[in-house]
Amino acid sequence: MDHLYWNLGSYGFGARFEVELRGSTARVCLMDADDYQAYLDGEAYSYHGGFFDVSPVVLEVPYDDYWYLVVDSNPHRIKVGVAEIFD
Repeated sequence: MDHLYWNLGSYGFGARFEVELRGSTARVCLMDADDYQAYLDGEAYSYHGGFFDVSPVVLEVPYDDYWYLVVDSNPHRIKVGVAEIFD
């Protein structure tokens, strides 16, 4: 399965990430470790995010866990920037 991903590590509720998309619309998904593994295995999974055609995208961590960020724009070429937001 072709996708871009970032292993964000452990984050608590309320942490926020900004995703800048350039070149294509994309599905941007914030997933915990179990859901990311299910995604890789082709099983049912859930995620926080959605399909975006406007940038930047801001996603907020909904609960304390280990997180992955997935950007899926297949088959289009895309450039992505990811940054944690500090208030």
